[in-house]
Amino acid sequence: MRSIRRVQGWPRCPLTVAALALLLVSAAPWPGGRAAAEPIRIGGTGGALGAMRMLGEAFRKHEPATPVVIFPTLGSGGGIKAVLTGNLDLGVSARPLTAEERALGAREEVFGKTAMVFAVAKISPVSGVTTREVTDIYSGTMTAWPDGDTIRLVLRPPDDTDIRQLIAKSPGMKRAVEAALARKGMISALTDQEAANYLEKVSGAFGTTVLSLIIAEKRPLRALALDGVEPNVKALSDGKWPLVRVFVLVTGAGSSPATKRFVHFLRSTEGRRVLLQAGCVAVR
Repeated sequence: MRSIRRVQGWPRCPLTVAALALLLVSAAPWPGGRAAAEPIRIGGTGGALGAMRMLGEAFRKHEPATPVVIFPTLGSGGGIKAVLTGNLDLGVSARPLTAEERALGAREEVFGKTAMVFAVAKISPVSGVTTREVTDIYSGTMTAWPDGDTIRLVLRPPDDTDIRQLIAKSPGMKRAVEAALARKGMISALTDQEAANYLEKVSGAFGTTVLSLIIAEKRPLRALALDGVEPNVKALSDGKWPLVRVFVLVTGAGSSPATKRFVHFLRSTEGRRVLLQAGCVAVR
């Protein structure tokens, strides 16, 4: 059973029980009243959390007394709301802010991009697909891999960033994705981490994820070549990879000194190098 809790006012932002507990713990005093160093609390879209964790580890080498807390996936909207309520210092989002979020005091800054990819379990013999094959898989006309293994499509919610990108790719892809969303009995994953879990564990599973999640979380997944192009940071940097997920930093009206130092580190040469190691290309 999925441990997903809905919080009133956060209807489309999944919040795990573990994440909620961490938010409560982060707001609590240390035992005995001992003051802790000012923490940097980060959360949001699952595809960027592994990269944030790697950045946090690198940042702590410069500031070992500053805790960097990375929360389990809250989704883009959940991370933004947590920043606005003061429960996070820094949100990471896979979408721009809405006018309403800006009006409430949220601030955004694009910091990186990664490849949105089609993936299978690493043990799968499949190494690549064509756009036509992807369209056929979503439409339901291609139901098995060449070795005979049944394809089990892992879908995301209709308003998810991945689904919106696929629908925008072409009219044929739009019809195929809409057909998949309308079919009964489909596997549907609310978060990036849940989708990755299905792709790892379900035989024949196929679906979207991001390169940064596979690399930074060391997931046993294979990002598939698409129309002969390998999904890597070079193809992403060169503009040869067609599907891109852009990551945005979200802060409130007033950021803490520690948060500002972390953002400055992220923008530094070392921070950009860490992002690259995590499967992201830095964007200014």
